[in-house]
Amino acid sequence: MRYRLEILLAGRARDELECLETLLRSQGDIKVTTKVIVNGHADPLYGVSPLPDALILLASERWEAELTALWERPVVERPPLLVVGPKGNVDLIRLAMRAGARDFFSPPIDDGEITQFIRQLARDKVVDPQQPRACMTAVINAKGGSGASMVAANLAHILVSQERRGLLLDLDVQFGSLPLYFNMSPQNGLVRALEEADSLDAMALEGYVQTHDSGVDLLASSPDDMVTVAEVPESRVELLLEVLSQAYDEVVIDLPRWVGGPTAAVLERADRILVVLEQSVAHLRDAQRLRDILRHELNLTQTRMLLVVNRYDKHNDVGLSAIRDALPGTAIITLPNDFRRVSQSINVGSPLLEMAPKAPVTKALKSLAEALDNKEPETAPRQSKMSFLGWALRN
Repeated sequence: MRYRLEILLAGRARDELECLETLLRSQGDIKVTTKVIVNGHADPLYGVSPLPDALILLASERWEAELTALWERPVVERPPLLVVGPKGNVDLIRLAMRAGARDFFSPPIDDGEITQFIRQLARDKVVDPQQPRACMTAVINAKGGSGASMVAANLAHILVSQERRGLLLDLDVQFGSLPLYFNMSPQNGLVRALEEADSLDAMALEGYVQTHDSGVDLLASSPDDMVTVAEVPESRVELLLEVLSQAYDEVVIDLPRWVGGPTAAVLERADRILVVLEQSVAHLRDAQRLRDILRHELNLTQTRMLLVVNRYDKHNDVGLSAIRDALPGTAIITLPNDFRRVSQSINVGSPLLEMAPKAPVTKALKSLAEALDNKEPETAPRQSKMSFLGWALRN
């Protein structure tokens, strides 16, 4: 299976092609080939073998001939297409759609547009619709110290106790603490796995994960890894997530409180996103801000979010009604305050289900796992730019 994306960039304007090539190469681990179309065959794919993973066509004054040539090709000989052309040319957009274009961009193109296109390509390249895929749960703090790592560690442990093959991924490459919850010390972990992501499969993955006695597989950074999450290429994260989704039934990912690049890739892919917060105005404010980022910057629907109110106290001034008013339409689950047991669990490296199976906080975490099972995953696709253009052309 080939993981590294190979993109063909074709057009007639050499200077503009060079600018697009620079933008593409900035996206990470991508092989970009540029083809300058000259007099002769209008088909951008003429003589190209093997076909690339995607074609980006910079439409020229001969756009009609170029797109018609692509349209006349058999469907199996048409790689995913992105067309770059001037605004307002309805005939160009229509023909691009008939040729199978997934998107249509007009200069100047920003990083965000290209990033979304590349991410979707990376997902589609390795997706086998016949193969069962892991359910991915992302866990993130609304405000630092809310308890996301505790929730992620114990949720993964409970899911594995239900005879599922599960992995716990600590994406906080700087300050990740999940190994402490299982009394482990990674030696050849996450950073090395990311470096080898383009050649990993389920078998090779075993060289990077640690398996707890309970059966939970842990993938985390080793103490010697000196990198930040911002330095992790999101293309590598995409590849790693694809391998994990094929190797496990459940993948629980503990995210650092930072949205961008690699963490955005996880959030976009996650079937459900647990936002962990406590009962304070500051937590509510940050939870609202995180919700807005997920909705407006990543285009994620609120149905994928679940609020986990940690250390819940029914006598707190910021009650559930205040949380519902601040974050309407988002499901809420509460975890009782049991600081002593939770601290002891972390200190001795023993999950709550093993150390205190009958404790209220353990029962609440089991209820959380059951709630995730009962929650229908989002199946409706996000509206793409091309689907919006299609709507605009029909109206």
